[in-house]
Amino acid sequence: MRMLTRLPLGAILSAISAVICAVPTLILPVDSPNAPKVALLAVAAVVFMVGVTRVRSEEGTRPHAASEVDQTHGPLGDEPHA
Repeated sequence: MRMLTRLPLGAILSAISAVICAVPTLILPVDSPNAPKVALLAVAAVVFMVGVTRVRSEEGTRPHAASEVDQTHGPLGDEPHA
């Protein structure tokens, strides 16, 4: 059984990967070697993949919207016609 967490770790990891992607542009000089930039982008890609995997594996508190069909109202909010 999984331990329930209140922190959206997948979203946090995805945001961290965006920051890691921005570091070469914001901190490193323009004429710096490409190896550190590529290394940071590779790390950011791995962090992003872990974040996406974490989001996909999190159990929601509500069922998916497509699983519940509400037939009390029509598509425009009016009563359905029989």
